[in-house]
Amino acid sequence: MSNDVEEKAAADRQPKRIVARRPQRKPGQLRFRKLLEALDELLVTSNVQDIGLYQIAAKAKVPNASVYHFFPSTEAALLALAEVHHNALLELSMLPLEVRPARWQDLFRLKVTSAAHYHNNHPAALRLFLGANISLEVKTADISQLHRLVDGRSQLLAHYFHVPSVPDWERRLATYFSMIDGVFSLAYSEHGYIRDDYIAEAHLAGIAYLRCYLPEILVPREQTEQRAFPDRPGAA
Repeated sequence: MSNDVEEKAAADRQPKRIVARRPQRKPGQLRFRKLLEALDELLVTSNVQDIGLYQIAAKAKVPNASVYHFFPSTEAALLALAEVHHNALLELSMLPLEVRPARWQDLFRLKVTSAAHYHNNHPAALRLFLGANISLEVKTADISQLHRLVDGRSQLLAHYFHVPSVPDWERRLATYFSMIDGVFSLAYSEHGYIRDDYIAEAHLAGIAYLRCYLPEILVPREQTEQRAFPDRPGAA
């Protein structure tokens, strides 16, 4: 019994995540989406720490009560918007290529380039994920997103190639994604977007690391033996 009490006390000491109240009915869903679009637009010109719920409501042209109904805090709104961009980036990462890659390095190059272009085309994603003032909630969500990216990339790689067993492969891929994120963050801090030369540097660094664990050449799977690839997750 004492163990149960101790576990409950430890759980109570953990910070509680303040999340958005997601509507079930269509009118509420439309207003919820409108508020997220307003926040997305605000992040084009404003830093994360400079945005509050009143500003979101004003931008969306809805009563203040509406924004408080869906978002108990600005953190909750930022987290909901981060989820939208996380899902879009995950879908992009798992999207099968139009042309089968001849080399595993080509697969990673195309995917790192598409991720950079997504960030550059979505200034809110740049500020949310690569800015200096990333919220604690978004940082926590980034960790969950990292595991989803690792799983998706592992599946996509195995879809096109025979991949040998690599000890701690998930951790290696997680390190790879963290390296890419680091170079992207540097590019954003110095230039406000991810320049092409930084995309190239991110790819070179990531591939150099993965070459420590993957052979230079992976045997491609024939089209008839390609693994069934799971349905891509839809953006929120």
